[in-house]
Amino acid sequence: MNNNAAVRASGGGRKRKSIGTQKSSLTRINPPSDLMGDAAIRIWKQQSKVLIERGTFEIEDAPLLQAYCNAWQLMLDAEVRIAREGLTLPTADGSEKMHPVINVRDKSVQQLSRLGSLLGLDPLTRLRMLGAGSGNDEGSSGGNEFDEF
Repeated sequence: MNNNAAVRASGGGRKRKSIGTQKSSLTRINPPSDLMGDAAIRIWKQQSKVLIERGTFEIEDAPLLQAYCNAWQLMLDAEVRIAREGLTLPTADGSEKMHPVINVRDKSVQQLSRLGSLLGLDPLTRLRMLGAGSGNDEGSSGGNEFDEF
């Protein structure tokens, strides 16, 4: 056993993923015909371009992006209805209840969050993909006893 060998933490040898140097096999992908509206088509074009430029989008990711874009369309449509019809609806007994389209909006936002994370479209996932927070702060001063590991 070599006593001079450095001891490294688990995962310490992992290399960062360099998003900018990866290449996607795609250069462009047309919006599928199953998108639910103009907003879904616009977000498809925007997000597919971003993902392809990052090198993180492949053809097998298309169904996830489609679901993301349709959730975006549903959320926008629900917000239009809420703005037009209000947050509540009158009931038969004269009271008011929450507009059912609010549930559609909430579920769409949940889908956007979940699918966006899977695709790398949210800030936290993007930071993880770029390797941020790995402890390589150049502005830090002083020596940490674990720096050599």
